[in-house]
Amino acid sequence: MRHRWFHRPVLHSHAFVKRPTWLELFYDLVFVAAFLQLGNELAASITLDRVLTSSAVFVPLWVAWSGFTFYVNRFTVDDTLHRNLVFAQMTAVGAMAMSAPRVLEGETAAFSVAAGVALLLVGAMYLRTFAQVSEGRAYARFWGLIFGLSGATWLVGALVPESWTKIAWAAGSLLVLAAPLSKPSRMLAEEFPIDFEHLGERYGLLTIVVLGESFVKVLLDLAAQSKGHQALEHAPIALGGMGMGMSTGMSTGMDMGVYVQATIILLITASVWWIYFDDIAGAKIRKGQGQWIIWLYAHLPFQLAVAGLGVALKKAIHFSSSEPASASERWLLSGTVGLIFLCVAAIDSVTERRQAELSDRARVNARIVSAIFVLVLAPASLNMSGATFLTLVAIIVGAQVVFDMAMAPFEAAEHLEIGHKLIADIAREAQHAREAQHAREAQTQTGSGALETPRRRDIREAVRKGTPSDLRRDLYFYFIEGGWGRLIAGFGVLFMGANTFFAALYAFQPGAIENVRSDSFLDAFFFSVETMATIGYGKMVPASDYGHAIATIEAAVSIIGIALVTGLVFAKASRPRASVLFSRNAVVTKMNDKPVFAFRIGNARGNEILDASIDVTVLKDAFTAEGQHLRRLHDLRLVRQRSPLFTLTWFVMHEIEEDSPLRDIDWGASDSPITSIIVTLVGHDGTYNQTVHARHTYYPEDIQRDARFVDIISRLKDG
Repeated sequence: MRHRWFHRPVLHSHAFVKRPTWLELFYDLVFVAAFLQLGNELAASITLDRVLTSSAVFVPLWVAWSGFTFYVNRFTVDDTLHRNLVFAQMTAVGAMAMSAPRVLEGETAAFSVAAGVALLLVGAMYLRTFAQVSEGRAYARFWGLIFGLSGATWLVGALVPESWTKIAWAAGSLLVLAAPLSKPSRMLAEEFPIDFEHLGERYGLLTIVVLGESFVKVLLDLAAQSKGHQALEHAPIALGGMGMGMSTGMSTGMDMGVYVQATIILLITASVWWIYFDDIAGAKIRKGQGQWIIWLYAHLPFQLAVAGLGVALKKAIHFSSSEPASASERWLLSGTVGLIFLCVAAIDSVTERRQAELSDRARVNARIVSAIFVLVLAPASLNMSGATFLTLVAIIVGAQVVFDMAMAPFEAAEHLEIGHKLIADIAREAQHAREAQHAREAQTQTGSGALETPRRRDIREAVRKGTPSDLRRDLYFYFIEGGWGRLIAGFGVLFMGANTFFAALYAFQPGAIENVRSDSFLDAFFFSVETMATIGYGKMVPASDYGHAIATIEAAVSIIGIALVTGLVFAKASRPRASVLFSRNAVVTKMNDKPVFAFRIGNARGNEILDASIDVTVLKDAFTAEGQHLRRLHDLRLVRQRSPLFTLTWFVMHEIEEDSPLRDIDWGASDSPITSIIVTLVGHDGTYNQTVHARHTYYPEDIQRDARFVDIISRLKDG
């Protein structure tokens, strides 16, 4: 039994599942105050210098948080000494939050001392472990010295002249950030593996904190505006009914506009959450040297961008529906969203999606392209209303969610459940098949109503787990395999996105296009459509070297794009499809006193299918002597397997002889080993002059005993 006042830290073993503790969750709360304070000060005046300074302040906060997180990831301890060290560090982080506004005003000493103390306390946790845990001593010594030197460097920053302070800050931060790249750190990481599941949860929780802080800013601003509007409503009451009525109408209209923009802002925030927690959080880091380091480093600018997004969205509440937003506000929103996409692309490049139809490269490319789009919007929206600019950003962010859902339409948890229940499902489906067969026989005898058919599992519903990313479906396969709706929707999104992108480039330089309104983004968009589609009405034309250059690039992109889309549409439209009808049921009956398994197929088009061949395969469950479950395939020998000309119908028969896989099958038994009977037909279509194929699956409940097919071919009066 451990002593609550004092006990040794324990090196974490992967044999045990490590979850974030209540102390870790409480620890995260102090960072909410720090991020709120930092964001509020930046929102007061958005300039490039203040953005860079705020980023410099964010880095030591993130480093201190990461230092503590990595410590609890490797060691487990919860005694009084540890709690007091954590509370002391939380106090230092609180001091960093309170002194952060002074940094933006040029006073750096207090913040430098607070950051130094916070980092020294992380070093103290490691050095305490070094003294008590022999098996993790090398790991604790290395990181204890790193954080101790980093904290001391920050303290020195409070003593040196101001011109040297930020150099000391950079040196102190780089000591920690560059340490994972060193050879000793890499060797220690191999000797003491990191618990990436716990680490992913912790960074996910910090992302939740930062996202929550972002939306809290918006809610507080909405509440302040709501109070202001209520004050305006009640102010003119003394002026009479008309004055009051005018005030109420104006206030209501203003509120509706604000609430619409607040909804758009919520969409952006929710989409960022969706992208991270549905795509990144919990994703497996790829094996390979340095993969987890990229994952770690990408989280620093990502969470910094999410914090900056909160400030940008707070400003977006005030975007006008008729006037452009200021350049600083546009750049802050576009810059933070673009940086989020680039960081997510970096994380995606070193992680494996739990379940995805497309290769991982497709989602990385989608993030990078979206980042370019949203960054181009900032300079291009010079004459665009703030509300329109905000809406376009929301559309780009929301499109990422739609793309994620399209590339991974299934839930990983559902796949795991299917995997766990696979053997049980085999037995259950077989039982259902036998029950359905008996029920159908009873229905035939009594004439009762329709019965419910059990769900069948098509082989195309198989879940591919562990497939290498590079071997998954590419976009060409994705569109060819899907329906026309998928192709049209994909083409529509790409067409609108490409024209929006080039319209933004045209709008980047006023006067690039002749005969367009200087404040109209739509004119630039429609000119892009005319250029890409080679319409060329002649009214709007490039008016500068810049405009001609962009039109030239767009023309080249258009030629390639039209060629690709034309080829894709032609390939999809020209794919031959065999219109082959299979009888709903197969039969087990007698032909010429011999038992046969038979079914009928027909050519619905009635055209020539030359040299048609048919194969019938029985899929049976089998178990080895060791108890291993197998799905065995048995080919059926047919009376006639090839047909020189398949124009009308084909009666396919298999004689059940001594060596037939169907010889000993009891068709009425509930434990029949047959899972399904698969029929494939291949032939040369004379109309298309291409090979066509068709496939059908018969399940045990589809097989009728002692039945025959009705004759369907007869001679007409004209012979």
